[in-house]
Amino acid sequence: MTELLNRGHSVRILTRDPQRALRQFGDRVAMVQGDITDAERVQEAVEGVTTVYHLAGRLYHPCVPARLYHQTHVGGTRTLLEACRGMTLLNRIVHVSTTGVHGVTGDTPAAEDAPLAPTNPYEATKLEAELLALKAYGEHGLPVTVVRPGLVYGSGDLHLLGFIGAIDKRVFRVIDGGKALLHPVYIDDLIAALLLSAERSQAIGRTYNIAGARPVSVRELARAIAQALHTELAAGSIPLWLANLAADVFAVTPGLSGERAPLTRSRVDFLTRSRVYDIGRARAELGYSPQVDLEEGMKLTAAWYHAKRWAA
Repeated sequence: MTELLNRGHSVRILTRDPQRALRQFGDRVAMVQGDITDAERVQEAVEGVTTVYHLAGRLYHPCVPARLYHQTHVGGTRTLLEACRGMTLLNRIVHVSTTGVHGVTGDTPAAEDAPLAPTNPYEATKLEAELLALKAYGEHGLPVTVVRPGLVYGSGDLHLLGFIGAIDKRVFRVIDGGKALLHPVYIDDLIAALLLSAERSQAIGRTYNIAGARPVSVRELARAIAQALHTELAAGSIPLWLANLAADVFAVTPGLSGERAPLTRSRVDFLTRSRVYDIGRARAELGYSPQVDLEEGMKLTAAWYHAKRWAA
């Protein structure tokens, strides 16, 4: 959003919370209050625009019913695509999906045409939504480009808040040695990829994995966070069997289930199973080149968390 404004673009957003958007952007953006599933509001939001960035989504949590993911991701995407049909000025719909559609990849980076194996309702409905978008391109000629971001972090993102907070308090321990690989991407690099996806003519009808320059182990990621916070990563490693047992105990312990549980099966899965991606297509076709390495990105992220008093 900010980058579009800095480039002199006129921006209109669909938001459920216009007061929050007003505090963040002032009167620099036009706002339509509504939800992505509200056909009338969505139509109003896209009327007359040249580029649509479809980033509406619901972050994964095991306590959220699958129907809500389907409502937001699949229903919302269908509503948006219907609103975009027949728009003569429309040059691009950048549909933001997730590399999670690949599921667990192992240590071999997954390219865009690798098997798709979502592991939870968030990933499954994201896959269904991107297939809808590509179908709209194939059947109706809508100028769709699908972008699949990896693990996004940076200023403004609260997805890793619990992870960073636990490291800051020195209560985090890696599981199974912290050897699983993840593929983080700093927010500025993702923004650059989104803009390239909107600009490059060859991107229409294509799908792109977007991640950082290289995968990192969970231990390396945790160590980079600790260094950015000017602390030490707590020593030791929790055996995988013990982490799973603890997650199962927390799941049935009154007062510790849901968001308050210090460990869940989904978190154990996230910390112990590799998810890495091949970004060669984005490099070749978009000219995408991630610029922010893990150490610098985490320094910037930690500074933002502390400035906003999110971290302990």
